Amino acid sequence: MQLLNFITNLGYSSKNSDRASSDIRRQIELSQLGVRATLAPRMGLTGFIVAAALSWSFWDHHDAFALRSGLIGVFASYIGLFAISASWWRDHRRNDRLKRYQFLFCLVASLIGVFWSAVIMFGLRDANLIQTSTLYALAVGLMSAPAFSGPALYAFALWIPITIGSFLAIMIDAATPPIPSLIGLLSYAFLTFTSILSVNASTIDRELKRIEAERQNALIGLLLRDFQEGTSDFLWEADADLDLVRPSARFAEAAFTTEAALDGTSIIRFLTDHRARCVNQTNDGVIATLIDHVGRRQPFHEQRVELSFGTEIRCWSMTGKPILGADGQFIGYRGVGSDVTAIRQAERQIDHIARHDNLTGLANRMSFDAALASLCATPGDGAALLCIDLDHFKSVNDRFGHQTGDALLVAAVQRILGCVREHDRPFRLGGDEFGIILPTTDQATAELIAARIVHHLAQPFRIDQVNLTIGACVGIAMVTANDQNPADVHHAADLALYRAKAEGRGTHRAFAAQAETEARQTRDIKFALNNDLDLGAFYLEYQPIVALATGHATSVEALVRWDHPQYGVLRPDLFIPEAEHSGAIIPIGRHVLAIACDFAATLPDEVSVAINLSAVQVHDAGLIETIANNLARNALAPGRIVFELTETAILNITPETVATLDGIKALGCRLSLDDFGSGFSSIATLYYVQFDRLKIDRTLIHDAMGDCRRRAILRNITHLAREIGMRVTGEGVESEQMKTALTDLGFDHGQGSLFSPALRDAALHDWLNYRTQALPDDTAA
Repeated sequence: MQLLNFITNLGYSSKNSDRASSDIRRQIELSQLGVRATLAPRMGLTGFIVAAALSWSFWDHHDAFALRSGLIGVFASYIGLFAISASWWRDHRRNDRLKRYQFLFCLVASLIGVFWSAVIMFGLRDANLIQTSTLYALAVGLMSAPAFSGPALYAFALWIPITIGSFLAIMIDAATPPIPSLIGLLSYAFLTFTSILSVNASTIDRELKRIEAERQNALIGLLLRDFQEGTSDFLWEADADLDLVRPSARFAEAAFTTEAALDGTSIIRFLTDHRARCVNQTNDGVIATLIDHVGRRQPFHEQRVELSFGTEIRCWSMTGKPILGADGQFIGYRGVGSDVTAIRQAERQIDHIARHDNLTGLANRMSFDAALASLCATPGDGAALLCIDLDHFKSVNDRFGHQTGDALLVAAVQRILGCVREHDRPFRLGGDEFGIILPTTDQATAELIAARIVHHLAQPFRIDQVNLTIGACVGIAMVTANDQNPADVHHAADLALYRAKAEGRGTHRAFAAQAETEARQTRDIKFALNNDLDLGAFYLEYQPIVALATGHATSVEALVRWDHPQYGVLRPDLFIPEAEHSGAIIPIGRHVLAIACDFAATLPDEVSVAINLSAVQVHDAGLIETIANNLARNALAPGRIVFELTETAILNITPETVATLDGIKALGCRLSLDDFGSGFSSIATLYYVQFDRLKIDRTLIHDAMGDCRRRAILRNITHLAREIGMRVTGEGVESEQMKTALTDLGFDHGQGSLFSPALRDAALHDWLNYRTQALPDDTAA
């Protein structure tokens, strides 16, 4: 090891030795090892090729055993060089094993030199002229290689045995030592020796300059970057003991002290001593986090802290980065700091403006949302939310102008503030809407405050010499449990407010439990559709559609039901709108289509299945393919499936809509226009889309039973439908009288409780069998 240290120090001149601390020397040695490991594969490959060429050239040499042994040693040494180099790159702890790898690389280099020397010595015996020339060239090349094969430590490990071996080979090969050859070899050895030292010294000097440049660049780069970003005001630096070192004049000026006073001060002690008292709890948390980062030697970026310097309280932004030596050991911190007091004050002013209403001075909707969320998380012993809406305020604005309206709002706010307690929090939500959070409140107190507000706001206002009378409605929602949804609480207060308006205005109402249950059910349904959709919970019931002329069932309408695990069987109107809004209708619709087609395959051929399509499904790019696949899977005739669309589903007829419906028709399926008369009943619907059936909404049919004018309209609708090749179905047939009236009006089919309610699969089969037996065997219309 002493020899290793001696050779390692050969490259340090008196000039650069002073600059090379033990840490920097270690960095240089690690860099030299990296160079050696990088060159190793190329040296090994070159050595393998030369050794292989020599093996072929000296295969029949008289001393073949000794020569081959040397060559085998060469091959083995190069394999060892490959292995050590690979181990170096894979070893994550190589920095800690520097001396071990230095020794291994030197050992392998020495072995390579010894074995090559043996090859030269044994090869020169009885060698012919070409072989002798080859070996001399090899000796010269091997002596030259260390000059550019890496640092001195590893170069000499190879150069020494090669040089000695070459001298011995020349002397052993000749009876009389060839003086000219020895002198030439000695001169060449001196040249390569000095070249190794010179190259090594240059390399070390270059590494020293690189390390110093990196250090300066890191410092200058940090400074420039932060100054360019406009966030930095001064630099700070701490040593391994976290004591401030070399504080700048700007740092001292920002801290209202001197550089000498700061020098040697613990950065943790500095932050602790100058922590601003009674500013806010957030500041204490930030300083504690900052001290924790420093204690753990972790980086931190733009941590804002409030610091006290005498009577001055300043806001600093601190950034710091731990500095590690080449061995990975912590050697200190470097960072930047900024006095951002003016920025913080401006931000607070901007935040106040952003969170408060400029007209009334009340906190605004943004503050309301945050306060309500905090209240709902931990309401304590109970709290309440009041939602207030001024009555007739718009008419005041329209008649007297916005200036009068603004003055009225300010006056109304003053009355509201006079009705609430000191710790209650009023907000302006927008326009003439206000919200009040009442902490630590029961329902009786909340209703008392609400009644007081309604009473005071009902008194006349005197604005600009004009008497103005308005009023107010108040909705109340109680917050009694932890972690209530703020949106639900606000919605509950709104529902109560709407009820107060509906019951005559100028009053207050509390949110009813039934409304709360319905709101929770709606929320749970939305969640299930958007996050936990179980298609297995959806099933179909089928309601027969009967030919009025014969009484035979010609079709059944598939009606989807949702067997919800919490709320039981849900009607479509409770979940279909949200399913359409969320997109869940697409997987539900595909599931319904698959079930309906499977069931259609079990029905008689003359009975078709009508399936409802929503507006969202019509725009599903995979709809046509899904229909075709289900028809093929069940070997169904396409005419057995009828797709029913409401007027609203195709309200805006586009080329894409028409193309989709034409695609369904092209498959052979039929189309039915459902609930005709309940929507907009645009003639364009019938004009652009070729429907096969028309279903008249039950409301039109019921209203027409006792009205001749309306019956005439229905008769003309059925006549128009027949003229364009459509069959007409009447919905909601509940009596024989209605059935007879529909027949007289020209209806072809009827659907309703007179014939059958919606039935499950087995019950529908029983009904069809009974119907077939009870009726004459006529061909269904």
